[in-house]
Amino acid sequence: MPDSENDNKRELECLRLASDLKQLAADTANPRLKAHCLRMAKLWSGEADEKSPRHAGIEDARTRSVRLH
Repeated sequence: MPDSENDNKRELECLRLASDLKQLAADTANPRLKAHCLRMAKLWSGEADEKSPRHAGIEDARTRSVRLH
């Protein structure tokens, strides 16, 4: 599969994950969980704008996100 197609799929996956996290934040009454979901949504929506880690020469994005929290 061409890299541009992989990049497009990755971007959509990141945006879907961010959307799901925003929905979870809206559905919960727990303020700590809500804040965490919104932080993660912000991170993943930003991930969609970045180059693929493979192309950017950085570690896997999922590993990096775990280290941030």
